[in-house]
Amino acid sequence: MSVLIVGAGFTGSVLSKTLRVTAPELTLTVWEKSRGAGGRQATKRDGEHSCDIGAQYLTHWHNDEFFQPYINVLKSTNVIHELKGNIINAPSKYEGECVHYVAQKGMNSTSKYFLSGTNVFYGTRVTSLKMLDDQIEVKNSEGRSAKFDAVVFTIPAPQLLDIDMDGHMSSETRENISKVQFTPRFSLMAVFDEAPEYDWVMKYHADDVVRFTVWDNVKRSHGLDPTLLIHCSALYAVKNTDVKTKEEVGEEMLVKLKELFPELPAPKKVIPHFWRYGQVYKPFPGAPGLVTINERPLILAGGDSFMETSNLSMCAKAAEILGDRIKDGFNIPKIALREIHLK
Repeated sequence: MSVLIVGAGFTGSVLSKTLRVTAPELTLTVWEKSRGAGGRQATKRDGEHSCDIGAQYLTHWHNDEFFQPYINVLKSTNVIHELKGNIINAPSKYEGECVHYVAQKGMNSTSKYFLSGTNVFYGTRVTSLKMLDDQIEVKNSEGRSAKFDAVVFTIPAPQLLDIDMDGHMSSETRENISKVQFTPRFSLMAVFDEAPEYDWVMKYHADDVVRFTVWDNVKRSHGLDPTLLIHCSALYAVKNTDVKTKEEVGEEMLVKLKELFPELPAPKKVIPHFWRYGQVYKPFPGAPGLVTINERPLILAGGDSFMETSNLSMCAKAAEILGDRIKDGFNIPKIALREIHLK
């Protein structure tokens, strides 16, 4: 029994581990349209330089017992460690019983850990599905196709509307997916030959163009050239999406950065990035955890687009919900990954 997981972000990665460990009778394949794992936890690599350009840290609230086993296994395997250093002007939501974790090899290493042992094909974007008698023929952007017994989408929900589902997505599901909204985000990676030392690792600013800055080399202790990552505000990104290019926004960020930190020299390298799907703003109506696009053969969609809130704990929970639904479809006993692997 073959299952295709579309998307190698945190939900897809945890789902692959869940099924590989708790349902070994399944043959798993992951297709990811980007060049690497992590989704919105992407780590940009350019020559000898690297930088987390999406999520900067993983926050665990002490009362989140569900996510504790995931934190434990990522800590015990040295994938993550507790953030050292100051966060200046952190949002008030972080005032409380929580711990921030970072990954020395980049935030996408959390997804890579859970993907280990699974066949992953990067640069592979799904374009269409065709229903056969008891299988699904899935075609990618290169015109190649493969057959599977089940397909599970863990990509941002709006991207589902770009895929030809062979007429098997109901009008109600399509309408509800169209209601899912994400906030976009622009970011800029700036590499310096040298830079002053600051008493902070991350800093939030009362500015829309430069809302957040983080010294990635200090955060990850990787010993490479000083590397600053800049994020704009969600409001600025919304106003400028499809209005300005990421390069134009990058130039604005550099001007504002000079105003905020006049002592900084000019960077020797800058790499702008644009996230059209940065953070879930409005989830699928009712936040059902998943939707069934087709019953037989089984086609599912899940992830934080279908959860009440958008964070890594909810992504892991979404993976568990998807895993149980797949096991139902193949009459496989339900065993949670947390029960046998994450102890």
